Amino acid sequence: MTRRVLTLSAAAIACLGAFAISAPAAQAAEVEVVHSPISLGDYCSAQVNSSSTIGFYNGSLACHRWSTTGTGTVHVGTGSASAACAYLYPGATYLSHAQATGQALLCRYSV
Repeated sequence: MTRRVLTLSAAAIACLGAFAISAPAAQAAEVEVVHSPISLGDYCSAQVNSSSTIGFYNGSLACHRWSTTGTGTVHVGTGSASAACAYLYPGATYLSHAQATGQALLCRYSV
């Protein structure tokens, strides 16, 4: 009887170990988020120049404010695309960035 209990216990432990090994590990999901020039303006205002209201990404991140004459925008500084991605989605891990349409910034994150 004791030998059966030990054998069954060993078999049960072996099965539990096999399930633990074969269980898939949780993987972080990757997401892509497009940040518009208005969203980039939030980063620019907080991190580059407080008068910034809009940001354009076209290979580099340019921060602008609206002109006082109403004729468009005025460049007020340059920001970092990777820092903007991290600033705009602080709960995720920044992976990379790319150009999106309309001079928006496409950020890839791990969440």
